[in-house]
Amino acid sequence: MQRYAVMFRIRPGTEDKVRELLATYAPPEWVTPDGTRLLSTSIFMKDGLVIRMIEIDGNLPSVMAHLGRQPSVQKLERELNQYLADGHQRDVSSPDGARTFFQRALMEHVTTRRATFEDAPT
Repeated sequence: MQRYAVMFRIRPGTEDKVRELLATYAPPEWVTPDGTRLLSTSIFMKDGLVIRMIEIDGNLPSVMAHLGRQPSVQKLERELNQYLADGHQRDVSSPDGARTFFQRALMEHVTTRRATFEDAPT
């Protein structure tokens, strides 16, 4: 399993609208044509910064292209565009556009730590 996060900024005062859009959009298909699995998505927002985290099992470029083809994601991204801060506009109407956005917005993964069963308190 791999985890990735992308970030973008929204205009002040649009938090409620953005929160509603991000909380209610229909989920994408969870498996890409090449078998990569999108395991989960989580979205965080604070002070005009939105972080979208995804967990996948497989190929990140495949997931980026796959999400760019998903009608629910395309609709969400079109609706979000009106709330984005300057410099965060993007064209995600095609797999190439989605891939470009994700590559630009991708955050650096620093570390992941997991507890093992042996670490759990008894």
